[in-house]
Amino acid sequence: MMRIASIFIVVLLLLTLLPQQAHSYIVKSENKNTPSKGPMNSPWPMYRRDMRHTGRSPYGKAGCTGVLKWKVKIGWLISSSPAIDKEGTIYIGSDNCKLYAIYPNGTIKWTLALGDFVDSSPALAEDGTIYVGCDDGYLYAVNPDGTIKWKKRVGEGSYIFSSPLIDENGIIYIGTTGIKGKGTFAAFYPDGTVKWEASIKTASPPAKYGDTIYVPGNDGYLYAACAENGTIKWKYKVGCYSRTTGVSIGDDGTIYFSSFDYKCLYAFYPNGTLRWKKKITYSYISPAIGEDGTLYVATASGWGDDYVYAFSPNGTMLWKCKTVPSGSSGLAIDKYGVIYGGGSLRAIYAVNPNGTMRWFYKINNEDGVIASCPAIGEDGTIYIAAWDGYLYAIEPRDAADLRITAFYCGLTVGHFKIKVKNVGVFPAHNVSCKVKLNGKWYTTIVPEIGVNEEKIVKIGWIYRPILRNPFGACLEEIRVEAEGANHDILLQDGIWYMTIIGPIILPEDVKSLFPSTWRWIPAEEI
Repeated sequence: MMRIASIFIVVLLLLTLLPQQAHSYIVKSENKNTPSKGPMNSPWPMYRRDMRHTGRSPYGKAGCTGVLKWKVKIGWLISSSPAIDKEGTIYIGSDNCKLYAIYPNGTIKWTLALGDFVDSSPALAEDGTIYVGCDDGYLYAVNPDGTIKWKKRVGEGSYIFSSPLIDENGIIYIGTTGIKGKGTFAAFYPDGTVKWEASIKTASPPAKYGDTIYVPGNDGYLYAACAENGTIKWKYKVGCYSRTTGVSIGDDGTIYFSSFDYKCLYAFYPNGTLRWKKKITYSYISPAIGEDGTLYVATASGWGDDYVYAFSPNGTMLWKCKTVPSGSSGLAIDKYGVIYGGGSLRAIYAVNPNGTMRWFYKINNEDGVIASCPAIGEDGTIYIAAWDGYLYAIEPRDAADLRITAFYCGLTVGHFKIKVKNVGVFPAHNVSCKVKLNGKWYTTIVPEIGVNEEKIVKIGWIYRPILRNPFGACLEEIRVEAEGANHDILLQDGIWYMTIIGPIILPEDVKSLFPSTWRWIPAEEI
């Protein structure tokens, strides 16, 4: 009996232990072998980085200015924004109908030809799949090696400007502007199967909070749709530019949206009730959201003065900072709270958290409009594309920062005079100071410009034959640059008419013959 009782007790113990051991083994197996279904855990997996489109990065690099690491030509009129994977590879679409994968050193890894322009911004899944929309009306799923996994038509399949969103369950959301006035907003499973479709015409990217997807429609309404089945929870008339940066969503679920038509920044509670609205002239760029909830929003007139505004979550304006005229670029925030954006007049800019301008990086091209949203790499590099067809990699760091502060508008003989200042923290060496007159470059090299030093530089010798039309002279561009420094450019947007007779130079017109009119013209007046 004692032996039987002992065996019975052992069996009971084994029955008690076995479920616990089996359960422990299953949990370990799932954690180790089951990949996440959601967005890739990478520095910048999708448009404006996360599902709520905060534009906020945990990465950044300190530095007083921005210096070009590299730029690579990938097409023309680029409106797509970069995504960055775990290895630092950058993915971006182009209007040459291709999707690009680019190594962190600026060399091209692969290109994939798609059916039409790729204005959509890629989104990266945890399993490495790249999702991107195309103007041919298809959503493409692309393998990490650049081959097509599948493609699916969205609704009637026309004009996808929207960028896909991947949620925590791996569901992909994207919309079309449609044809014949009809558009479709759809949810897809990772295998390409349609989960649901809704009749929302949109050119804007969606954002997600909880069980709700938010997307601006081209009809002027902001829609809140159920993520599970696509039914509309609520909509609110906001008026909007047909193609916006979409909404951004705070940590507490507040939905923010900038309307170009109604010139307002809106804040909504998740149930669709208006929380507050503030007048913001000419903006369809919804806020980036800082760690403390501060909202940063850029205006986008595209021609006059533009600003980056900072608002508290309750709608109080904290400051505004004048920038270059802005394009449709969204904003990005690094771990130091520095705000990055792009302008329609050929400049990438950085604004300090206190509202002061940190630096500009100017692009020298007549098609230098920036409609791409910046992405921030793990090393703090800023990636952004422009309509000149280049993807730019800008490194924030301490360096020389050259600025053309003024040029001389008065009689000179054989030379064109400018003032150059180094506002960086290191001296600039072998500074190339150049002026472009009637298509010809004239250059002077300055051996060194020290920290906070401003120098008057004579560029030339300049001579124009007397028999040529003296009033047909055109000043087309002024440029200063040095290796390892941030450069500066003036007159990217037009020309300055001049009078040149032989070596006699008058950088305006015959009125400049009078010495009383001679003066230094500050750069900000040009």
